[in-house]
Amino acid sequence: MENTAAPSITELWQQLQSSPTQPQRWLALAQQYAGAQLPWQAGYAAKQVVRFDATLLTDLQSLDIGDWRHSQAGDAVLGRSTLTNAAALLAQFSVHVGAHPGDWLSWLYLSRLHDLLGDQTAADHACQQAQLLEPIAGETLHWLGVWRLTADNATAAIAAFSGLLDIRPVRCGSMMYLGEALLRNGNMIAAEKAFARASLSNKVDFLLLLAARVYTHNYWQEALGILEKALQIKSDHVPTWLALAKTQSETYALAECQQSLTRLSELAPDHHEARLLQAGLLGRMGDAKAHLATLQQAYISNGDPLSRLASSIAMTSLYHDELTATEIAQLHRQVCEPIEKAFAHQTIFKTSSAFKTSSANKKLRLGLVTGDLHRQHPVNIFMLPILLNYDHSQFEITVYHTGSMFDEYTRQAKNSVSHWVEAAAMDDDQLQQKIIIADHIDILLDLAGHTASHRLGVFAKRAAPVQATFLGYPHSTGLTSIDWLIGDAVVSPLEHQHLYSEKIAPLPQSVFCWAPVDFYPLPAARAADAPIVFGSFNNAMKLSSTTIALWAQVLHAVPGSQLLLKAPSLKDLSVQQRFADLFATHGIARERLFFRGPSELGAMMQEYGDMDIALDPTPYNGGTTTLQALWMGVPVVCFQGGNFVSRMGASFLHTLNREEWIADDNTAYIDIAVQQAKNITQLRQQRVQFREQMQQSPLCDIVTYTRDFENLLQNMWHRHISNHKNDANTNTSAEKTHGKHGSHHLNTVA
Repeated sequence: MENTAAPSITELWQQLQSSPTQPQRWLALAQQYAGAQLPWQAGYAAKQVVRFDATLLTDLQSLDIGDWRHSQAGDAVLGRSTLTNAAALLAQFSVHVGAHPGDWLSWLYLSRLHDLLGDQTAADHACQQAQLLEPIAGETLHWLGVWRLTADNATAAIAAFSGLLDIRPVRCGSMMYLGEALLRNGNMIAAEKAFARASLSNKVDFLLLLAARVYTHNYWQEALGILEKALQIKSDHVPTWLALAKTQSETYALAECQQSLTRLSELAPDHHEARLLQAGLLGRMGDAKAHLATLQQAYISNGDPLSRLASSIAMTSLYHDELTATEIAQLHRQVCEPIEKAFAHQTIFKTSSAFKTSSANKKLRLGLVTGDLHRQHPVNIFMLPILLNYDHSQFEITVYHTGSMFDEYTRQAKNSVSHWVEAAAMDDDQLQQKIIIADHIDILLDLAGHTASHRLGVFAKRAAPVQATFLGYPHSTGLTSIDWLIGDAVVSPLEHQHLYSEKIAPLPQSVFCWAPVDFYPLPAARAADAPIVFGSFNNAMKLSSTTIALWAQVLHAVPGSQLLLKAPSLKDLSVQQRFADLFATHGIARERLFFRGPSELGAMMQEYGDMDIALDPTPYNGGTTTLQALWMGVPVVCFQGGNFVSRMGASFLHTLNREEWIADDNTAYIDIAVQQAKNITQLRQQRVQFREQMQQSPLCDIVTYTRDFENLLQNMWHRHISNHKNDANTNTSAEKTHGKHGSHHLNTVA
C-alpha cells in the first residue's frame, strides 16, 4: 500500500489560508516545525492549536518546543529593541525559507529581524513576501506593529498599523495598539479615533482588554462605557463585572461600585477579588482601621505570604493612628520576611568586572524602576525636575518603565535619560536577570515602595550591587535587600535607624524639592470680610480619627471659621455624610464643612485660593499637597510625629525656615492655627511674598538639590567599592558585600 506523505510546511500554510481556524492543521504545523528544530514557529503554532481546541494540549506535550506558553518566550523577544542573536536567527530562517518559500511565519520573523539589524530594504522585501502568504489579511502588519510598539518604536509601529487601514480598517486589536502608538507620539486626536474604532468590537474578551488599556491612559469615562457595552453583550460575564467594579472604585464612583459588587456577589458568591474590592471600599470611605483589619484577615485566609496583599497591608498601616512607629516598622518587616526568604537563594550577587573599578571618576549607571512618570503622580512631580537637570557626564540613567500610562510628562522623562526600557510586561525574573543585570546597572533606585506599581520582587532578588529606595514611599520598605533609604535629617534622623530595614542616606535639605515644570498663577486675595477657611486637599484615608478630633478643636478655637475638604472620595455623598457625622460627634455643625471631589491639576491648584490656612493631617502628613499649598501662598500648620510619614510637613517647613508652623503636640497645633487666624488680614495679602520666599529657599533650588542627590549616589558607590575591597578575596554574600556590617548612615559629603 502506498504511504501518503505528510503535507509540507508550505502546503500547511496554503491550507490554513482557506481554513485558519482548523486545529488539526495547526497541530500538524507545530509538529513539522518541531521536527525542523524551529521552536519559535512551533510555539506560535501550538498557541493556535489550544486556541481552537484546548483538548489537543496533550498532543503538544511530546514536542520539544520549549516553554511556548510563557508570555515572554519564543518570538516575544522580537518585541525588544535589540536582540543579541538576531544575526544567527536571520541566517537560520533565511536558509529555512529557501527550502520552504511558502512559510508565512518565517518570512514575518525575517522582516522583524532585518528591522532589528537596520536593513530596511531587506525588511520591506520580507514583509511583502509575508503579506502575500498570510493566512489572515493584515496579520503581518499587525505583528510588526505590536513588536515595534513593544520595543518602544512608536513611529515605526504607527507605520505598520496605518498600513492596515486600507486592508482591515476595523481590525479592532490593531486599532487598539495604533491608539497606544499614537499616544506615545503625542497625537491624542488620532489616538482617540483609533480607540473609538477598536471599541466597535462585539467580542467581550477583547472589550475587557480594551477597557483596561484605555483606562491606563486616563480615558476612564471611555473605559466605563466599553465595559458597559460588554455587559450589554453578555450580562452575566463575571470578569467584566469585576473590571467594572475595579474601575468604579479607582475613579471613586463608590455607590456604583457597590451596585456592581452586589451583582458580582449574585453571580459569584465566593469571588476572592470581589471580596477584596468590597474591603477596599472601606479605605475609599476613609476608614483606614477597618480597611487594614480586612486586609490582614484576607492575607491570613489567602495563605500566600508572597501575594501583593502584603504591600497593601504595609501601605495601609501608615494611615493607622493607633499604631506606633515601632509597630508599623515591625509590620513592614513581618510582611517582607517571607518574600526575602523565598528569594534567599538569589541574593548572592556576583560583582562583575564592570563593577570592580574604584575610580572616583567612574560614570555611574543608574537605574530607575517606576511606572509613575505621568502628570499628577507625586513621583513624576518630584523626579522629572531631577531628570531635566542631572549631570549626563557623571550618570548614565536607564528607566525601567513598569507602568502603561504614557503622556507628555512621560515623554519628557524619556527624552531626558540615556535609555528607556518598557518593562510592564516582564516578570520579576526577566526584569532582574535578563534586563537590569545584563545592563550592568551600578545603583538601582526603587521609586514605588509598596504602592500599586511596585516591583519589590526585583529588589528582593537583587538586581544591582547597590539598591536604594527614594521618593515613592514615605517609609522603610521592610526589605533588607534594599541597602539605602534616601531621606533627610528631619524625616529620617539617625536616631530613627531602628525603624528602617535600610541604612539611612540623608540629603542635606528636604528629601523633596518643589520645582514644578508647569506654571500655576497665584489666585486673587480673599475678600477682607470673608470667613476664615481652613483646608486640606489630602485623600480621605489621611483624615484619621485623631486628625478629625484635632481639626474640630481648631474650628472651636476659631469661632465662625470653616473647613474645606477636597479629596477624590468626597465626590460621593455617602463619604461626605460619613465625615460630616464624624465632625458632628465633636460638635462641628455641617454648615461649617465644605466637601469637594477631584478636579484637573491646574484647576485644583487654583482652588487653593479658596482656603486661608492649610491643616496638615496626622499620622500621615501631606506630601505633594502640603507643597502645593505653600506654593499657592497658603500657610500650613503641621504636626511632627515619630516616623517618616508623619514628619514630611516638618521637613518642608524646616527647609523653608518656618519652624514656627510646626507643632509637637495638640495644644501647640491649635495655638499655631489660632495665631495664624489672628493674622488673617496680613496673611491674605502675602501670597506673593510667600511664593517668593519659597522660590528663594532650598526647598525650590532644584539645581543644588540635584547636585546633592548626585553626591549622595556617588557616596553610595564609594561605600560599595570600599566594602568590596575589604572583601576582595572572598566570595561574599550580598549582605556582606553591600556594607550591612558597616555604618548605618551615609554622610552627604564624600
